[in-house]
Formats: sequence, structure tokens, C-alpha cells
Amino acid sequence: MRLKHSYLTILLTIGVSCNDRFLEVLPRDQVTVETFFKTGTDALQAATTVYDYWGGQGNGEDGFGYSFFLYFADTWTDDAYSPLDGYWYQRFQRGNLAAADAEVLDRWSEFYFIIRRANWFLHHISQPVMQEELRLRLTAEVRFIRAFQYFMLYQTWGEVPLVSQPLTLEELKIGRAEPGETVSFILEDLDYAIANLPQSYDAANEGRITRGAALGLKARTLLYEGRWQEAAVAAREVMDSGIYSLFQTAAGDGYRQLFKTENENNAEVIIDRENAAVPNHGNQLPRLSALKTSRGGDGFIQPSQSLVDAYEAYDATNDQLVAVDAAHEFVNRDPRLTYTIACPGSVLFGQALTVNSAPLTNSRTRYGTIKFIPDEFNGNNGGLDYGVNHILMRYAEILLTYAEAKIEANEIDQSVVDAINEVRARAWGAAPAQISRYPEITMGSQETLRDIVRKERRVELALEGLRWFDIKRWGIGSEVMGKPVYGARIDGHPIQVSDGGTFDSNRDYLRPVPDRERQLIGRSLLGQNPGYN
Repeated sequence: MRLKHSYLTILLTIGVSCNDRFLEVLPRDQVTVETFFKTGTDALQAATTVYDYWGGQGNGEDGFGYSFFLYFADTWTDDAYSPLDGYWYQRFQRGNLAAADAEVLDRWSEFYFIIRRANWFLHHISQPVMQEELRLRLTAEVRFIRAFQYFMLYQTWGEVPLVSQPLTLEELKIGRAEPGETVSFILEDLDYAIANLPQSYDAANEGRITRGAALGLKARTLLYEGRWQEAAVAAREVMDSGIYSLFQTAAGDGYRQLFKTENENNAEVIIDRENAAVPNHGNQLPRLSALKTSRGGDGFIQPSQSLVDAYEAYDATNDQLVAVDAAHEFVNRDPRLTYTIACPGSVLFGQALTVNSAPLTNSRTRYGTIKFIPDEFNGNNGGLDYGVNHILMRYAEILLTYAEAKIEANEIDQSVVDAINEVRARAWGAAPAQISRYPEITMGSQETLRDIVRKERRVELALEGLRWFDIKRWGIGSEVMGKPVYGARIDGHPIQVSDGGTFDSNRDYLRPVPDRERQLIGRSLLGQNPGYN
């Protein structure tokens, strides 16, 4: 049952939605277990429906899946700007989020809505008459999805109410977890998944959660918690599995091509959203992020000059990094710059781009997004969604997770340098051993390598939704947030897009707990994060 083609036939498997947000844990209407949950086929369909809600991109209780592309691809960080005036992306960049904001409640509710579906499945999976191996595997898949939801909740709000089973109205009033409990809950689900998931699937089950996915999320969780040695061990296990590798093409542009429709499910992909080109169950990111052109596009992800400045310049003739030439700003830059961002001098849909003419003038920053745009893009096609898969975790992140964890543990050896160089070499279309063709990393101090791996994460994973979490865990919010946002340079001077705002390091590393949830559960039970009234 390939996930991409199975969603629409089984959307009623787990239940009809209700309007009561209240932690989103109590289904009011659902297909009864007496009439449905009897066989292995039923269980497989029910688990697949949990996938659909996890990745769904409809409105209301269909959710926006992955919490709208990990909070809309970095537009609330220093890497990008959203022209959606008044939306929470802008408000967060300026330090203006409030507990009463509808979008804060929406994101919270989406997470618990999916947890509710997962818990219903997990509560009833013991009932069907089915092969035990399949029961264990489906349980592991759904526990992974639940762990992913709690990971996002924890990164956004800190300790949150932990709900592990369907609850009655009398049981709904649950307070926030004690320090450390949420991470322990996440790791418990992931360890179960690691123990019971296969390394890979056949083509008929393409897109289902694998053991590598569970190990990858475990490595990410441990890295974010500063549990360096454990994170390195989990990442190393993914590396040693032999399942994954960085995607490359004969032309050397693998970094750009790995996001294309024709290269879906390539060897670099660890977790993705299997999309179908139908409304609410496909990939909206191409339309939303694409620069406004004659082929359509909304241009809602506008890269900043700060992100552009993060890409290095390299003199290949002398095999060394050099300062960016202000008169030729986009010459000899890291290839990932033009694979990710539409800039002056780029070619988009056959048109050479200039800073003072359309389509770049359709962007407030005079930059656009290229990274997620498939060749078949046509924003004027009357539909919303594309069939191209949305990658949620890939092997490059695992390599950088391993390198960072080893650096922070001060266990620096050649494997650290090799992991970083593998990522960098691919960007320049070279093999790691071809050190004269890319700016390779050599052994250095912990401080030097820390700076290198952080810069590498920023450009390698740009606009993939992880920048905010890196800012938070590195504690650099005061350095990069609450500042004016600048766009492309015109006559040597960058356009100022926003005058910035504030960043309170005692408040803004966490979001406000939605006021409506606190009203429903009880303000004394569901406490507010520091600094929010």
C-alpha cells in the first residue's frame, strides 16, 4: 500500500473531527472498533490514515502537516522574511507574539489533534486478528509519529501535557510535564520504534517510517538536548547502516536535484511526506514559496541578505576561500546559494534576473526561493498542490549532527572532518577526496570546528525549517533576532525590509501557551511560559 496513493480512500478510518480543541484528545465521533478494527488490513489502513493527518495540508482539523513545513521554512528567523503582514511569522521576528494569538493556538491544536489520532490507534491496535510482526511494526510507525509531534511541541513550548491514551472529559485536565519528562517520553517512543521498524521497505510501502528515521529523530532530539555522546552514537548508527548516502548527479548538481520530483525517494531521503497532486493532500510549498512570476507563485518565503551573506566565496584556481567581491557579489559563491535562492544574475524559468526588474521586484527582499520548486511548476494551474515529496530529514543532516556532537563532546578525530567534507564536497560537485575542487575542512580546535559546523548547517539546511531550533539551542537569539531585516544590495546598499523589533532572551526562546487552552484546562494547572501575560 504505497502511501502516496492510499490517503483519500481511508480518511474516515479513525474518525470524524470535532470542533473542541481542549488538548485535541477526545474523539467525539469515530468508526467503531466493533465494525472496523478487526483485521490486519484494517490496522494497516488505520495506521496509514495517521500518516495522512500527520502530513495533511488542509484546513481546520485536517491540519497543515509538519506544523506547516516546520513553521513555514524559516520565515520567522534571520534567514527569511514573510510578506504576510500581521501573520505570526512577522510578529515573532519582531518579538510581538501573544498568548491570545490565533496562530499560536492553531499550531498547538494541530499537534494534539494528530496525537489524538495516534493515541486512538495505539489504544486499539491490540484488538485485530493479525500477524504479530505487522502489529509491532504499525505500532512502531505510529509511535514515531507521536514522538515527532511531542518533539515539535517541546521545542516550541517546553514541557507540555503528556497524553498517551484516549481520555474521557473527566480525565482531560492535565498539567505540564515535569522537567525532563517530555524528552524521556519522546525517547521511549523512538526506542520502541527503533526496535521494531525495518531498515527499508519494498516499493509498495515506499514512504513508511523506517528504523533509520527513528534513529535520525533520536539523534536530533539528543543533539538538541546537548547529550553529545548519545547523539553521536545514534547518528553513527544511521551512517553505518549502509542505507543512506548523499545524492549526486553526473553534472554535480545533486544538491539542487535531490528536491526534484523525478528524484523522489533517493538515497539521501530519511523521512519525507509522500504527496499526491490533489487539493489538501499534496505539496503546497512550491506554490507558497515560489517567486511571483508569469508562471504564478505566492512568494511567501523571501530570503534575507543575512542568509545570502552566509554563503562563502571560493577561488578554485588557488583552492582557497576569499572575501566576497562587492562588485561581483554572486560570482564564485558556494553553489548552494543559487541552488537555494533566486538572486540577481540567476536564471529562473529561462529568464535572467536583475535586482531592479520583475520578478525580483515582486519580493520585498529582492530575493526568491528556488530550492523547493519542481520543473513542472505552474502556479497558474488552478490547483494548490504538487505531487513532489516534501523532505523532512535527509542524510546530510545526520552527517552534520554527528560532526557537531563529536565536536561539542571534544572527541574530535578524522571522522568529524570527513563528515563535514562529505557535505561540502557534494555542494561543489566533487568527491571528498578531490580536495582541490572544493574548500575542504582540515583539523582544528574545538572552537574553530564549532564555528564551521554551525555555518555549514545554516547553508546546507537553509529554508528547511531547522534554523530557529539551531538559534534556540545555540543561545544566539540576542545576536541574530530582533534586528532589522535587509534584502539585496542596490548600488552597494541593502534594502531595509523591516526595522526589526525586540528579542527577550528570558522569554522568546519559547512561545506563549495558548490562552484558550489555559482557560479550558485551568490556569493554575497549565502554567504560562515566563514573560507572557
